[in-house]
Amino acid sequence: MSFCTAINCMDGRVQTPVIDYLRKRFGVEFVDMITEPGPNLILATDGDKKGIESIFARGDISVQKHQSVGIAIVGHHDCAGNPAEKEAQLVHIKKAVGLLKQRYGHLEVIGLWLDHDFKVHELPETE
Repeated sequence: MSFCTAINCMDGRVQTPVIDYLRKRFGVEFVDMITEPGPNLILATDGDKKGIESIFARGDISVQKHQSVGIAIVGHHDCAGNPAEKEAQLVHIKKAVGLLKQRYGHLEVIGLWLDHDFKVHELPETE
């Protein structure tokens, strides 16, 4: 069995597109889902330390127990948990990728954006 991890919004509209994309992207059978409203915002800011630690605790399980081969942080159009415009959410995703790389540097960490049609777009890697 092979796994990757998605830190995804709880919004039901984004679940299936993210799972389908990540199964192909990482060549895995299963996607562990860590869901929160607006997780890119939670990880991009220091305001919700308990939220961050909760995400990390669940990520640790996926990485340690399921040997996750990669992690994605997701943001999307029309998000109730992070109602910021696309440009601001892309900044949040990039900051969240940086934080996740600090914790899970041995894994590939990617950022995903889902547009108004809920089509998945992988963000280019930045330094």
